[in-house]
Amino acid sequence: MVNYLINAAKGAVVNLTRAMALDYGKYNIRVNNVCPSACATPMFLANPADVVNQFNQMGRICTPQEVAEAMYFLASDASRSCNRVNLPVSGGLELHTGQPVQ
Repeated sequence: MVNYLINAAKGAVVNLTRAMALDYGKYNIRVNNVCPSACATPMFLANPADVVNQFNQMGRICTPQEVAEAMYFLASDASRSCNRVNLPVSGGLELHTGQPVQ
């Protein structure tokens, strides 16, 4: 049941980003969302090397610094044309097909 709640909460944030961007764009307010995947933090319980070798084509998981840089970009004037963006910061981890990495 917990996985359903987590997925529903993430979906709600994606939809909230869209709704708020539609509502507040006319006031020149941009609404964007950063979607980090597995991240190299102490909370990451599994052995990161095993997860990376098994699932990620890039051979590594993202760092907190990379997530912060994505947030900084979306908050800066460099992204002034970005509105309703759901930016994955995952190194491609969500591209896993179920096949072993070659």
